[in-house]
Amino acid sequence: IKMKKILNILLLFSSISVYADGLLFEKANKLYSEEKYSEAILLYSSILEKNIESSEIYYNIGNCFYKQENWPYAIWNYEKSLKIKKNKKTIHNLYLSNLKIIDKIEPLPELFYIQWWKTIEDLFTIYTWQLFALISIWIFAILKILEKRNSAQQKRQINILLIIFIICASFAYSSYTDSVIKKEAIIISSTASINSAPSEKSSRLFLLHSGTKIEIIDQIQQWSEIKIKNGNTGWIERNKFKEL
Repeated sequence: IKMKKILNILLLFSSISVYADGLLFEKANKLYSEEKYSEAILLYSSILEKNIESSEIYYNIGNCFYKQENWPYAIWNYEKSLKIKKNKKTIHNLYLSNLKIIDKIEPLPELFYIQWWKTIEDLFTIYTWQLFALISIWIFAILKILEKRNSAQQKRQINILLIIFIICASFAYSSYTDSVIKKEAIIISSTASINSAPSEKSSRLFLLHSGTKIEIIDQIQQWSEIKIKNGNTGWIERNKFKEL
């Protein structure tokens, strides 16, 4: 009985918390519609501070920064939103924001099958691919248990499910690598010197500007080794970017 009471109390507090977050979200939306973008950002951010990862909230914050013409933070929030969920509106707004920044870096050309793979991978989130893989392996296991030795059709179904599982698991792993393991960041400083070594005394290789997306390869104290889309690499001070 005591355990039941505790569960009921926890459910009550959870419901109150969800309701309160919903009110904050509505209030933030109202502030956005009234063009009070800084106040809206504070409210949206207060929801995120409760460890609530929301693609929609990051998207809305990105829109607020876009309206303020703060391109690096608009780009950062759109990128963060896309890591959680692919959305055409977010992709479009990210594209518009990237038109506003200085650096126009052409990516290295990719082989056609890698392009196809990434196109298919982007159709679903990592969680959806994981769900597909989980469902297919469970059905595979059930059919394997119920398999009849003389049923050729059932054996074909089992083999097909195994292939589906392998494909879905491969896309899930690839998506996980791109979204979680791969460290990326956005330059937030107006200009950032990319050096040949993790030292202010090392030679400058090139300059990057606010809003540019980078990949983090390594870190040494206050320096990070980075790579940009065209394959160029170098070292940058860590206070020059905001990690995704």
